[in-house]
Amino acid sequence: MFKKLKAWLENKVPTKKSATTVAEQYASDYYRELIQSQTHLIVQLEAKLAAYEAQKSNSVLADIQQLFVTQTNKGIRKYGETVRAENLTPVEWCQHALEEHADSMVYLMALKKSLEESEANGLETS
Repeated sequence: MFKKLKAWLENKVPTKKSATTVAEQYASDYYRELIQSQTHLIVQLEAKLAAYEAQKSNSVLADIQQLFVTQTNKGIRKYGETVRAENLTPVEWCQHALEEHADSMVYLMALKKSLEESEANGLETS
């Protein structure tokens, strides 16, 4: 790029020395602005990498991520697509969430009762 710019400037600027100086200044300014404009992207990428590394070392987060992947694939198989906001009205979304939470409460209560029975029988549950 610098060579092409220099050649173009040599045709526009009277002396080779001034063309070289202008080309060098232009290239310097261009790359400085390019680096400055990309700095925020680099910061965002570093944050994402740090979060990814933290997640890799946390088995609970890794299990949750895998659950999301599994559930997404299950939804695609069942409905032919992922969840989209325009598929349901806000009231329908509320109803759907309430039903999901009701199921969750049933699962937690069943688990709690099982743990209570185990504790009552002298088994360690922690």
